[in-house]
Amino acid sequence: MNVFLHIDLNVFMVAICLIMFFANRGMVEKRMAQNIIFRLLIVSNIALLILEAITWLLEGHPSPVLIPLYYIVTILLYILTPIPALLWLMYVNWQLFQNSRKLKTSVIIFGIPAAVCMILTVLSPLNGWMFTIDANNIYQRGVLYPLLAFTCFFPTIFAALLLAINRKRISKKMLVLMLLFTVPPLLGAVAQVLFYGITVLWSSITISIFFIHTNIQSTQIHVDHLTGAFNRRQLDVILEDRIHTAQSKQPLSCILLDIDHFKAINDTLGHIAGDEALKDASALLQSCIRKRDLLARFGGDEFIIITDIDNDKTLGELCQRIRQAVEGFNQSCHRNYTLGFSIGSAVYDPESGWSKDRYIAHVDSLMYLDKNGGRK
Repeated sequence: MNVFLHIDLNVFMVAICLIMFFANRGMVEKRMAQNIIFRLLIVSNIALLILEAITWLLEGHPSPVLIPLYYIVTILLYILTPIPALLWLMYVNWQLFQNSRKLKTSVIIFGIPAAVCMILTVLSPLNGWMFTIDANNIYQRGVLYPLLAFTCFFPTIFAALLLAINRKRISKKMLVLMLLFTVPPLLGAVAQVLFYGITVLWSSITISIFFIHTNIQSTQIHVDHLTGAFNRRQLDVILEDRIHTAQSKQPLSCILLDIDHFKAINDTLGHIAGDEALKDASALLQSCIRKRDLLARFGGDEFIIITDIDNDKTLGELCQRIRQAVEGFNQSCHRNYTLGFSIGSAVYDPESGWSKDRYIAHVDSLMYLDKNGGRK
C-alpha cells in the first residue's frame, strides 16, 4: 500500500473513533463499567492508529534524530498492541457476568503474556528479539514477533468462546454483533502477519468498534438510563405490536407492579436511596423473568412485564415468584428500606378487541385493587 494511502486511511479511522468516543462520552450511563471499558478501547485504538501512521512517515528516512524516534514510536506501538484485545475480553466478560472478580481474573491471566511482550519490546533495541531498525531506518520484525501476535489472537478468540458458551446470557442481536466484532480484526491480523507491508489491523478494529457503538446508541434510545429496563417509548411500540400479534392468536400477558411506600423512601431517606430502590427493583424483577420476557419502566415507581404466558395459573405463579424474591431480597440485602410490590396481572383476550391503552388500564385497575386490598 502507498504510504500516504496508509496515512489517509488511519486519519479517517481516527476521525471515526473520535466521533464514537464523544458520542459515548455524552451518555448518561458513561460511568457504567462496560462503557468505561468501551471508551478505553476506542482511546487505545486511536493511539495505535496515530503511532502506526507515524511509523510510515519515519520509515526509510535515516538521520541521527529520526532513527531513535522510530525506535521510541515502535516500542510504544508494540506495548499498546495487546491492549485492545485485553479490553475487548474485559468488555465481553462484563457483558456476560458483571462480576468484578471474574474480570480481574481474566485480566491477570491474559495480562501476563502481554506484560512479557512489553518487557521484550523495551529490550529490543539491545537484542532485536521483537523488532529491529537498521541504519537506513528500515523496520523488520524480530524472531519473537509471533508472541506479540499471540497476545492479540488468544484473548480475542477466548472472548468469542466465552460468548458461544454463555450465549443465553445476552440477546441474540448482541450475541451476533459481539461475535462479528472478532471477524475484521482477525482478518486484518492474519493479513498483517502473512503479508509484510499490509497494516490494516487497527483500521479493521475501528470497523468492529463501530458495530458495537451502533448497537449501544440504538440501545440507549430504548432503555431507561437509571434502571436498565426498557423505557416507556419502547414499551408503547412493543406492546402495540404484541397486541396486534395477540389478535392473531399469539399469547400475551402483562404484569404491572408498583413499588409500595416509594414516596416514603424518597421523603425519609432521600432521592439517592429512591434511585437505589428503583435499580434494586428492576434487577430483582429481571431475575424473575425469562430471557424472552420484557421488563419496562412504566413510569415513576411502576414497572411492567410483558410475557407470552397464555393462562392465569402460570401468570399467577410468576407473580408469586416475584413476591418470594422480594421477601428473599429484604431478608438478605439489609438496605435502609424494604421493597414491596402491588401487582396487577391479566392475560390478554384477543376476542375483546381491546386497544393497548384499554388493556393497560385494565391491568392498572387490578394493580390498584391489590394495593387497596391491604398490600401496601
